[in-house]
Amino acid sequence: MARNLDLRAACEAFVSVAERESFTAGAVGAGVTQSVASRRIAALEQHLGARLFERTSRRVVLTEFGRGILPSAIKLVDAALELSEDAERSHRLPVTLGVPHAYDPAAAARIAAAGSDGSMNVEFVPGLPQEREAAFAAGRVSLNLEPVAPDRARWAAPLGVGCGDRGRPDGDFYFTELRPRRGIRSLVRLWLVPEDDVPHVRDRLELVRNGAGLAPTQLRTAASLITAMAAALSGDDLVLCTSAEADAFGLRWRALGDLRLVRGYALAARERDVASRFLEFAGPRLVDLLHSEPVIGIARETRSAHGGTHAD
Repeated sequence: MARNLDLRAACEAFVSVAERESFTAGAVGAGVTQSVASRRIAALEQHLGARLFERTSRRVVLTEFGRGILPSAIKLVDAALELSEDAERSHRLPVTLGVPHAYDPAAAARIAAAGSDGSMNVEFVPGLPQEREAAFAAGRVSLNLEPVAPDRARWAAPLGVGCGDRGRPDGDFYFTELRPRRGIRSLVRLWLVPEDDVPHVRDRLELVRNGAGLAPTQLRTAASLITAMAAALSGDDLVLCTSAEADAFGLRWRALGDLRLVRGYALAARERDVASRFLEFAGPRLVDLLHSEPVIGIARETRSAHGGTHAD
């Protein structure tokens, strides 16, 4: 028997020649030269141990053996075509990505366009951190941009405070500024947006709040980004946010002086191959999607749905 036979290619040549009763026309139908078609059919004959065609002066005629195996050869060719089509459809199955509510829609459109060119259709599923984690764990999204501590972040943006211009000083912000002042009864609050209501941010803020002697109610979590920004726009309250968010809402942004906080993200994936393909075209564009910067200097990992990781 012939070794290293490409059975699919050989059967394609065999079926094409059999249907057209001509090696010349059959080779054209199979998309190869006549010499290639002849070699493939000869290899198939050697593999099967019998001749497939009788050649006459006018046409090519199937042998009895050839007529007997032609239906199976047609099935093999059709199955191979169906397999290729299924694979193409599978490559284009929607890849669902859990994203923050405040993602950039223009950047999302660019990612979706690049994914379509790369045979991957990306759908964006916005949600709060806890909602995205639950959706990922339940298999409702295949990829998730999860908030993580700085040492795990692949993309990150510094957090500071956004405030109005009501007599606030310039320079870095220190929590002692929130201490009650003589003659002022209302407490100034620092609002967290839901995206930052995660342990590695909230727990550190609570420690600094307590160290500065502030009331527990002076650190609050808003129901939404808009609610938090409205509190800062309408009064003396502050909101923990990125500089891009402060600019978008017309607030003045100040860096934190008591501690360094970042809004960091890593990519969690149900399948390593899907994550790798996604990052090939979407990696650089995720910076704009998240209003962040890439974290450079150490290898970053993508967490799998089962708790494992792989380096990117």
